[in-house]
Amino acid sequence: MTNSTRLASVLYLGSALAIGVFAGSLNLPHYSRLEARGASANARVTSTDCGNRGTVAYRFRVDERTYDGQGNAGFGIPACGHLKPGDAVLVRYLVADPTQSLPGDINDRLQHEWLSVVVAAFGMPLIILFFARRRFRRWSGAPSS
Repeated sequence: MTNSTRLASVLYLGSALAIGVFAGSLNLPHYSRLEARGASANARVTSTDCGNRGTVAYRFRVDERTYDGQGNAGFGIPACGHLKPGDAVLVRYLVADPTQSLPGDINDRLQHEWLSVVVAAFGMPLIILFFARRRFRRWSGAPSS
């Protein structure tokens, strides 16, 4: 293994780890808490804003209290354009804090998020290394391949 191959491997692995930790820290902790310490409830759509990432606002009741929340549609509930005020949707909320909730199936969200983190962690460093290699070859005067 040449020094440049070894350096590229170390840069790739370091970048993959850094991107994976960063991307994984965005939504995975929240989704994991909802999955592990949450409960499901039926909610009613109060409004939609499909132009804003498919945002759905909803209202649900837990222990005789009413809570409002919002999140993006999909993940086991219809797409935003198919929802209207009054429609029933499933939400997942934290038992200890029902103000923390999301619409849809939390397992679908977790699977989608894990896939996104893995693709970002392993794909982005390849793109970065590709362009870095081209730029380095241009600077060094070597022919680019």
